[in-house]
Parts: sequence; C-alpha cells; structure tokens
Amino acid sequence: MRELLFGLIVGPLMALALLLLAGQPVQGRPVVALFPPGSGEAAMIAAIAASGGAILALSSSRPIAVSTAETMDYAGKLYAAGAWLVLDASLAKLCMDIRFVSGSSR
Repeated sequence: MRELLFGLIVGPLMALALLLLAGQPVQGRPVVALFPPGSGEAAMIAAIAASGGAILALSSSRPIAVSTAETMDYAGKLYAAGAWLVLDASLAKLCMDIRFVSGSSR
C-alpha cells in the first residue's frame, strides 16, 4: 500500500518537475506567460510592456500571451509584473489556441 501511495504522489510531482525544466525560458527566445484568471488583454499588454517585451500573440480564451524580449531576466520581469508562470514558447504554444497580433511574425 505504501508503494502505491508513493507512486501516486511522486509520479505527478516528477512529471511537473520535468515539464518546468523542459519549459525553462531561454534569453532571446519567445516565452508564454500565464496571467491570473480574469486578466484582460489590456492588463497583459501593460505587464509585457512594463517588462520591456513585445507581444507576438494572445490567447483567444485564456489569460495567456506569447512575447519576446532581448533584455536580461525577461522572465523575472514578467513574474514581477504579475505573471503566474513563464515558459519557453516552443513547448507551451503547442497546447494553446492563440491569435497572432497584427504585424508580428510567426
């Protein structure tokens, strides 16, 4: 019974740890930022602008934005601006519906 309980607890924690490790933001590459529920487009745009980034895409149904910046510690600045989670966009945007902002490149 203890082995089953151990597997039920440790298994999901290991999967989460691997996801966070694989999704670690890389400087100069696009990131996906998850904002608190109820965050509107204006709030996400303001947070990204305050962090020194440029918006590439916005989710049509969730408080998620894809952005990029050449500044150091861009992910840290997004966290300070209110983002809950910041991941590398190459991994995260496979799982979301996004609309690209006009004038941005895919």
